[in-house]
Amino acid sequence: MVMLADVIDAVVGADTHRDTHTLEMTTASGVTLATITVPNTDEGATRALSWITEHAPGPRVAAAVEGSRSYGVGLARTLNTAGVRVIEAEQPTVRQRRRGKSDPIDAHLAALQALRLDADQLPTPRADGDREALRILLGARQELTMTRRRAINQLRALLLTGDDHDRHLARAKQFSNARLHTLIHREATT
Repeated sequence: MVMLADVIDAVVGADTHRDTHTLEMTTASGVTLATITVPNTDEGATRALSWITEHAPGPRVAAAVEGSRSYGVGLARTLNTAGVRVIEAEQPTVRQRRRGKSDPIDAHLAALQALRLDADQLPTPRADGDREALRILLGARQELTMTRRRAINQLRALLLTGDDHDRHLARAKQFSNARLHTLIHREATT
């Protein structure tokens, strides 16, 4: 197994948050070269890229980005577009954080974690392309299904307060679209 540390000059660990990203550049042997905090904006991602270019000890740089599907998506895209190899970093465990929780520590842990990875099987961000589109569609479908279920449950509860016919309808195992259409368009009883 060839480790990432064997094929790069430096790795950048990125701890991403809603408002800021903290990045640490580490040599292939794990020595910290520099640290920076940038805003979570397009300008901040561009500043991070310039900072990487300025501080990298060689052309072979990888970036281990936490939250590459959420807060770090903009940073990951900017780095990837510029040709920096982006790796999806896992958040540190409680055991790894035994020295406390801070953004620089988390960025350092992301960099160290990346150095130990198999260079041929690096976890890449999954926040673009067909996979992301499918994730969004499945999320929307799940939300619509839950909304439909809530509406049917509300209708059942309302029908249970009605006459015998309404209570019978409310106790049915399923509400077909035809049954719902009938309920909506029936004549009002007085």
